[in-house]
Amino acid sequence: MATPLLKNYGFQSTSEDEFDFDFEIPNNCNYTAQYDSIKKVNIISIQLNSGQSQPSTTYAKQYSTFSSDNGILNLQFQEIFNGVTSIKPKITVTSI
Repeated sequence: MATPLLKNYGFQSTSEDEFDFDFEIPNNCNYTAQYDSIKKVNIISIQLNSGQSQPSTTYAKQYSTFSSDNGILNLQFQEIFNGVTSIKPKITVTSI
């Protein structure tokens, strides 16, 4: 079985409309975070660093902060590996 590009993840609320996410990716990968204003979703894309062919089995914890839109935060993780993009998981958080 291939090493996944996303391992553990979690979040906590830091204010009424902000959330801190933490997640683990292989230490030879990088990520970008962007907001799609049309779909109203935050996207974290994970891929191997240039020159790498396989993900490491050693993971590094990453952190990113996101704001909700009208009390709802939509987030999806994208794994890009060997030219294939997998979207997993999709997360929806509702401010209480």
